[in-house]
Amino acid sequence: MDRRPAARSSTALPAPEELLGIARQVGRDYPRWRERLRASADEGCWVQLFKAGPLGVWAVGWDHVPPGTCYLDHEDVRGAVYVARGTLLHERVRFGSAPHSTQVSAGDGFCFDETFYHRMQAAREHGPTVSVHVFAVERPDDDAPPPGRHPSPFG
Repeated sequence: MDRRPAARSSTALPAPEELLGIARQVGRDYPRWRERLRASADEGCWVQLFKAGPLGVWAVGWDHVPPGTCYLDHEDVRGAVYVARGTLLHERVRFGSAPHSTQVSAGDGFCFDETFYHRMQAAREHGPTVSVHVFAVERPDDDAPPPGRHPSPFG
């Protein structure tokens, strides 16, 4: 018996793998947008780099994020994360299974669909960490912070 939840994907949104391609392309251009992230340090640890319709691209500087973030629920959101600098500790959980942890280093990334629960934190021993997050949302809210910021029932 398959215990995975049924995907509730809309065919209008890009596939998670396409979003990873966008995140990779933006992340490899880190020198071009790094000053925008630095300038936002007074307001928080992320800056929106691009927004059009259901697609949003964010840069996250992990220096000011406390370790041990809660689990993020990406219901109704597809996305991808690419590490432009440093290393993220990425922990994914599925119902009925123990969490699975991996390190995602600069030059690597991952993508996800609407059924994804995870948490991330910087591996501080690898230096400052910066990541690019690309989200596709069926009902975009122009004033909202990056999707998935709301804790799941696990957090």
